[in-house]
Amino acid sequence: MGRKLISIVFILTFILTLTITFSIQASNFFPDFYFVYEVVEGDTLSGIAQRFGTSIDGLRWANGLKDDLIRLGDELIIPQKPVKEIPSLNDNLNPNGSPELTLERIPRAIYIRPPMPEVDLPRDKVIIYQVRRGDSLYDLAREFNTTTAFLQALNELDSPNIRIGQRIYLPIHNLTPRQAVERTISTEERDILARAIHGEARGEPFIGQVAVGAVIINRVLSPNYPDTFHGVIYQPGQFCVVRDGQINLPPNQQAFDAAREALRGNDPTRGAIYYFNPNTATNTSWVKSREVTVIIGNHVFAR
Repeated sequence: MGRKLISIVFILTFILTLTITFSIQASNFFPDFYFVYEVVEGDTLSGIAQRFGTSIDGLRWANGLKDDLIRLGDELIIPQKPVKEIPSLNDNLNPNGSPELTLERIPRAIYIRPPMPEVDLPRDKVIIYQVRRGDSLYDLAREFNTTTAFLQALNELDSPNIRIGQRIYLPIHNLTPRQAVERTISTEERDILARAIHGEARGEPFIGQVAVGAVIINRVLSPNYPDTFHGVIYQPGQFCVVRDGQINLPPNQQAFDAAREALRGNDPTRGAIYYFNPNTATNTSWVKSREVTVIIGNHVFAR
């Protein structure tokens, strides 16, 4: 019995020693705080490393980066130790390949925010957005290719905190026209687009349905057509489904999926703004003056 007790005490002492040793080593490597820097326009990974007296390798490791690419609005952890004390990228990795760098091991973040910029955008370069559950100013900044500081200045916010139901301004000046369409389309217009796809292309392969949606989007973006989905689809004499009433049929899930793909920028038509079915079209002479871009299913696409 005495030997058992001695063995148990020895084991517990050994485990306690290991725990204390690991804690000391961890505290040496992971300080009680860490800096988080928000990437602004013109930043590079090398420039940030130089500014904060660290290294590119250290920044890569601390943020799980596989290359030097950073985006406007990214939040980067700034390591507080020289790179020679940072483990190899092959050490302490999660299953997804990123470092074991958690808030439990680094308890407190100090955010280094860029100064509040001066904002002067015309009305046609901003939209009004209603905050939904799960939204954050950081995520919205990334989605609209800007920074939280810019959004704070645009909305005259004292902090980056936003609440569900709050209406805020979002800028679209940093987005491509197609990105702006995707991020600003209303629920009603998305439904109209899906109904047009369903009426015009149900029975076609999925890529053919995406292609019809892409043509409609290309028209919305074209200066030669109305700049809304309702205006393009209901333009007199353009779409058969409006004339025969099929536009009023409830779209299926595949039509909504095709609309989403087209809105994301998938354009199998290579920029087409026309399409027709040669098996059913009554007048195809006009297509001779157009460049045929692709044939998908039963539709010929042209621009």
